[in-house]
Amino acid sequence: MNSIINDTRRRIINGQEIINFDAFSGLFLICVTVRVKSKKQVDVGLQSEKLFIKIDDKTFPDQGAQKELISSPAGFDGDKLNNLSKTVYIITFLRGQAHTLALNGIATLENISISIIDLEKTFKIDLENQAEDGDRRSWITVITDRLPLQATTTTISYARRKRDSDDVKILIDGKNQSSFARGAKHYLWKYIGSLLPWTQNSRTETETFSLNAPVGIHIIEFWADRMPILHDLGINFGIIPIPFSQPTLDNPAWTGSFYDDTELMLLARAIYGEGRDVRLGDDERIGMGWAIRNRVEDKRNRWGRTYHQVILKPKHFSAFNLDDDNRFFVENPLRRNNEIDKQAWVNCYRIANDIIGDKVSDPTFGSNHYYAPGKLSKPKWADEYKFIIQIGNTRFFRRP
Repeated sequence: MNSIINDTRRRIINGQEIINFDAFSGLFLICVTVRVKSKKQVDVGLQSEKLFIKIDDKTFPDQGAQKELISSPAGFDGDKLNNLSKTVYIITFLRGQAHTLALNGIATLENISISIIDLEKTFKIDLENQAEDGDRRSWITVITDRLPLQATTTTISYARRKRDSDDVKILIDGKNQSSFARGAKHYLWKYIGSLLPWTQNSRTETETFSLNAPVGIHIIEFWADRMPILHDLGINFGIIPIPFSQPTLDNPAWTGSFYDDTELMLLARAIYGEGRDVRLGDDERIGMGWAIRNRVEDKRNRWGRTYHQVILKPKHFSAFNLDDDNRFFVENPLRRNNEIDKQAWVNCYRIANDIIGDKVSDPTFGSNHYYAPGKLSKPKWADEYKFIIQIGNTRFFRRP
């Protein structure tokens, strides 16, 4: 996963809080942890705290009234939660550059994280979430938006305690996953601490639920009594249908927006556009790619926090300039449909993958600028005291 936001600042929301973020088109995991009070727990004359989530133009359920959004598994209702925290995970496709996460209502926000998920058949969320001590209530909700759902695998710990033990209920698309009723008190609860033998005070169980559900909105709910622990949740999507055209290694043609590119695709385009000259060696191309990565990881954030922000910054990488001859090849590396271009593109894509995946070390020793004498006049920033190393015909510099 590629983390975009991880905000653990605890704060009060009163009306609305909007979180804006930039990212490339892809599959996102959005996590929100909120605490809301009941009417009895707030000041006299005030209503209970409530909150619902909106992502760009998406709500869960789709276009529901505010009351429906709050009472849904993705909402937060203080009269039901009684000041206990609840976590909602949403897995959804977002397209384009600028996105908005809006939190609407009154609540205490405890955590927000946003990440981009690799498009793989299976996905695992490591939660290690222990429920706060409280009575039966919604605890964790996972929503998969317009995706298939083949199976889920959970690992849960629960314990037998004095007076009242840990219990867990699991609902998937509203269907209870308990195999049978266990008396009126524990009707349809899946894991029941009081039924553990006296020789075993706690138990950890891993179980897979096969679903074979088609593309749609699917909701996995965990309800808790007392303090069980959800260690992790594995999701088997099966074949993931991408709802928009996204360039690939074999079909890298530009869609008209570089934000439809993954970070890997965009870095490969940059290396290809800047270093596709057959006279260059791979060490030079690796150096160019690392100079870009060093800008992304710059602690002072002088060029941007993502590959998209860094590479697409106007007039920073000449191959992306509209008047540059290399722009033609950046937009479609295979436009000329010949074997030389194809091999060069595959090689640049491999180099980009190795750089992002830490499979090749930085030969530039932290450089964040480069130029090739003879091709370009000496830039103003190319002071000799900033010079780090020359690789082939390319000189690398580090702006401190």
